[in-house]
Amino acid sequence: MTSPIRDSALERLCAVRPQWRAVRFAREAVALPDLTLLHAGPPYEDPCRPPAPVLSSAVLCCLHEGWAASERDAERLIATGRVKLVSAQSYGVVTPLAAVISGGTALVEVGDPTGAAWSLLGSGAGPQLRFGSRDPAILHRMKWRDSILAPALDTALRGEPVDLLPLARRGLDNGDDLHARTTGASAALYEVLSARLTDASINTMLQQTPLFFLTLWMAACRLMTLAAARNADPASTLVVSLAGNGVDVGIQLAGRPSHWHIAVADAPAGAPLNPALEVAAARLTGDSGVIDAVGFGAQALTLAPEPASGFAAWLPPEWQREQAQLYAGTHPYFTDLHCGLDAARVALYRIAPLAAIAMIGADGRAGLLGRGLFAAPASLFAKAAQSLQT
Repeated sequence: MTSPIRDSALERLCAVRPQWRAVRFAREAVALPDLTLLHAGPPYEDPCRPPAPVLSSAVLCCLHEGWAASERDAERLIATGRVKLVSAQSYGVVTPLAAVISGGTALVEVGDPTGAAWSLLGSGAGPQLRFGSRDPAILHRMKWRDSILAPALDTALRGEPVDLLPLARRGLDNGDDLHARTTGASAALYEVLSARLTDASINTMLQQTPLFFLTLWMAACRLMTLAAARNADPASTLVVSLAGNGVDVGIQLAGRPSHWHIAVADAPAGAPLNPALEVAAARLTGDSGVIDAVGFGAQALTLAPEPASGFAAWLPPEWQREQAQLYAGTHPYFTDLHCGLDAARVALYRIAPLAAIAMIGADGRAGLLGRGLFAAPASLFAKAAQSLQT
């Protein structure tokens, strides 16, 4: 049976001190080519036929970029491969749920002396690209994000990057899990930024968007796992990616960080926002499982009574004790949590790791259905860990 290993990957992960440094457009930040869209999770077997929520987001992005004049034209560009769908993580980017990223998309840049990682810049509450619908209001929001919000926030950050660990700590101390709930961390971020901003609409948006911190924390956790994978022991079974593309769930390990281990994904489960809406939830979609892999999200529900209560019906009876066994150590800044999901430990204990990932409509129209809890198949981690020994 596979046994847990210890190596320096976790030490490198814990040494990262992420800062929000800039807002940059993807074509500049990661040299994203034209007619290319980045999606969450592992690459598609057939990128010309993405699942409906990702297709809906891709269609809106084509319209936003001016590549297509209608939804039908956009669908044709994607179906023929003229517009290419590529895994975001191959560019060092993590994207939430069904959101796709084009060259003109504003990204948050989170870095430290070891490198940088990027994620989507949030744009407020309400209809969102990440929910995978075709609500036309999203196009107006994207235009405002890229033309008004992005330059204002980038100006506010120049010469004054924002340290994210203290804000995350504030969030945890105020009932956040830093995935399903980031209310406290978002409020703490607003305290830092408010004196630097002059646009009243931006101040209002930040005050009314309790999940604004989410994509910043996604990028921070990705920065940590990138550091863990850098020059890692080839036998390291530390999980550095946990993501879904709406078809497959995939993980990457520090010992072989460019290789995806995949399995067919299930949908997250949880309470619907509207019980009367009879729409199936999409299979796992999004890169935000990296938050849970580091040790937050579902792994921090012990500190987050409000989301924990909402997930109670879907949490295993011994989840606190069982989930703790799957993590390799403790982060020096978050000593009340376990840190570093270890595929070898998952294989040893045969327990499915939990991640707090929202439910979105599988039809590509309904959008957000509610908060979700995803149980990643233990067999996937066992096969991944075993592959490093062969």
